[in-house]
Amino acid sequence: MASPTVCFTPKLFFWNIDANVGIGSPNRADDVQLVQLGYHCMSVGSDPHVTPQLRTIFAAVVPGAPYSGSPSDPLSVAILAHQRARGGTQDGHVSVITSASGAYNSTNTFMLTALDVQIRRQMPNDYPRLDKHPKCPPALRSAVVKACTL
Repeated sequence: MASPTVCFTPKLFFWNIDANVGIGSPNRADDVQLVQLGYHCMSVGSDPHVTPQLRTIFAAVVPGAPYSGSPSDPLSVAILAHQRARGGTQDGHVSVITSASGAYNSTNTFMLTALDVQIRRQMPNDYPRLDKHPKCPPALRSAVVKACTL
């Protein structure tokens, strides 16, 4: 289930995934949908680090679309393009954030951290309630509502 994570330095809330998303990964529906929503937000946001070419690639990712896990799937293409742009590991998947300190380290952040930041920028009044985003798909919406009512 997409799940909450708190980064302790500074104190920030992040959504995390329970298993990796991408090529050769478990690709749980709610985890996939969180990553898809992140790329949608990157495609429509105003981050100067997101080039027009990347925006076009990210715009092909549709939140809630079935994910095949194949290298030609729009989500796989977006993940690989994002990894190339970042210059880090290029393994074709978005990893689980495994440490609160690693979620917010400017030299070695998890890809999911960048996606979370983009979602937060699109929802300044409602974050972390992703279920209130107009593009929030059903499995993610259910996971968010469940997490927020615990």
